[in-house]
Amino acid sequence: MLCGAVSCRRGGGGGPPQHYEDPKAMIAVFEAANRDPWQQPDRVVKALPIDRRDMVLADIGAGSGYFTRRLAARVPEGRVFAVDVDGEFADYLLAHREQWGTPNIEPRLAMYEDPMLPVGELDLVFTANTYAYIRDRVAYFRKVREALRPGGRLVVIDFLPQAQVPATMAPDPRYRVARDAAVRELELAGFRVVDEPNFLALQWFLVLEPTPK
Repeated sequence: MLCGAVSCRRGGGGGPPQHYEDPKAMIAVFEAANRDPWQQPDRVVKALPIDRRDMVLADIGAGSGYFTRRLAARVPEGRVFAVDVDGEFADYLLAHREQWGTPNIEPRLAMYEDPMLPVGELDLVFTANTYAYIRDRVAYFRKVREALRPGGRLVVIDFLPQAQVPATMAPDPRYRVARDAAVRELELAGFRVVDEPNFLALQWFLVLEPTPK
């Protein structure tokens, strides 16, 4: 879920705007060719702890499927739940997943306060450029934790507050969540950092596992 100040509607709770006025227009933003050099999507997906072709993954804030289709290509015998709150993105994914060669993408509508994931079925939950838009993040990621199987992982990528990001690609810096603040929130949600790739210049990148209950 990426957002510019003009393209979204304000949600409650004092965070950045949450919902797109024109989802179709945002698909072009998500898929812009100038995104690849700084987002490095193939390198990001290669760095993820995906070690089986039949894993079950989720991409929260899937949007146009920019990361979703790359995740799905890594698990051709598994599934990728493409989670978003807007049905127009789900329609786009359904219309394109076959031509991408990733029929294992399964769009799933969610709510801002609930990812609506099945309990105990996920090997990996991935989310990029979405963390700042979630209001009650501790409660939300506790639900993500419940969705993970034993040994499952959570990956969160989001923008550094000081990053100079291309227009429409990120919330205003005053709304961004710093890496250390995100770590504290995710610890409260029941996670700990186990890896932290550092090749993204504009974003922090956390790989986390659930802490023992």
